[in-house]
Amino acid sequence: MGLSLLHHRLFAFFASLKLTIIILTLLLFGLIVGMFWDQTLTLQEHLSSISQTSLFSQFFIFFELDDVFHSWWFSVVILLLALNLIACSIERLPKIWIDIHHPERILTERLFKKAAHHIKATMPFTQAMRFIDKVFPEKSYRICHDDDFYAFHEKHKYARTGVYVVHIALLMIMFGSMATTNLGIDGMMMIVEGDQEHSVHIKGPGGLTFQHELNFNVVCRDFRLKSFVDGSPMAFESDLAIFHKNDSVNPVATQTIRVNEPLQYEGYTFYQASYQPMSGDSQIRLSIGPHGGTRKNYTLPIGAKAQMPDQTSLIPIEVIQDYGGLGEAVKIQQVSKDGQATTFVVFRQYPDFDPMVRRGEWDVFFQGFDQVYATGVSVARVPFIAVVFLGFVFMFIGLFMAFCMSHRRYFVSVKKINEEDCELSFAGIARRHPHAFADEFQKLTNWIKP
Repeated sequence: MGLSLLHHRLFAFFASLKLTIIILTLLLFGLIVGMFWDQTLTLQEHLSSISQTSLFSQFFIFFELDDVFHSWWFSVVILLLALNLIACSIERLPKIWIDIHHPERILTERLFKKAAHHIKATMPFTQAMRFIDKVFPEKSYRICHDDDFYAFHEKHKYARTGVYVVHIALLMIMFGSMATTNLGIDGMMMIVEGDQEHSVHIKGPGGLTFQHELNFNVVCRDFRLKSFVDGSPMAFESDLAIFHKNDSVNPVATQTIRVNEPLQYEGYTFYQASYQPMSGDSQIRLSIGPHGGTRKNYTLPIGAKAQMPDQTSLIPIEVIQDYGGLGEAVKIQQVSKDGQATTFVVFRQYPDFDPMVRRGEWDVFFQGFDQVYATGVSVARVPFIAVVFLGFVFMFIGLFMAFCMSHRRYFVSVKKINEEDCELSFAGIARRHPHAFADEFQKLTNWIKP
């Protein structure tokens, strides 16, 4: 008996309106605190502005104010709200559901007096039946009992369940968001052109970062940057390919990703987010040939050598953005077949400088360089986002049912006075929009002629 009483009190506590108000107040407090304290800073960055020996710093750490929306107490408040919604629904929905499917259809004297709108009139029996035929649809409930006639009609009978649809929607949104937050990822990966990556850098609670390992490799085959005339970036895109870890030949997915055109694979979405030039990894474009003869094109990274037929090696060792005000230049090291090394400079804007001034055995022309970039790819996985979206759909449906649909019931009874005349009793009940229902009821009663 004591245990049963405890269960009853516990259920009453979770189903109480007071608890709902307290929970909503705590949620509002959490939202205000989350806006007051910058949630993008790390715990150490917050503590640097607070005396770490003070009582407030201990309070700050215990309640995780640096990451309010992932804190233990905010999760407890969300859980209490979920239990409150479930308890309220369990307490009230079964009664409403029974009343929806098993309503009181016979207009009794008690129900007639209880109805906010009712009218009685004496009229010929045939006129009363014409009124019923015009007001009550053919599919409405009709029954004859001891020469008395009863009819019942109901509109929007499921409108009262709208609030419980909203409850279900809130539960879907809350639990879907919590599952997405704890099981999903949102991070970045930088991939150098021609290289591969399988780790995603994620910012966790308190601003700390950690790595999420993928079970496949992401390769950036090429990165392209389009610029305006002044050199400012206009657009950029990357050619990505995904390979299984034990297979580096056959890609399982390929796509060129651009802004708003991501690649999706195994629940992960790869967005083009940024790029970064790689210093020291420029590909130098040179045109080399014997003095005054036919030249051959070479594309070399810094430190690589171009081997000439006479075993002379020409090696680009440094790119100079502006050499003495003469513009871009590249410093070349020439190593002869006997090992002697000399260096010289070739200018991009003055292609005839090397053959006319240096006059070496090999003419070197600097045609420019290709900058190597690392593409910044934003990686996201939101496994339960469909549940959250469906929750919002249910939310709009529930709000429409609760506020735009008005539940109405109409009752009529016809009791014979004699062979020709009868007493007609007509009543109507509406749970929402009473003024609109009053006008509607008045229009219906206009069919009753005294």
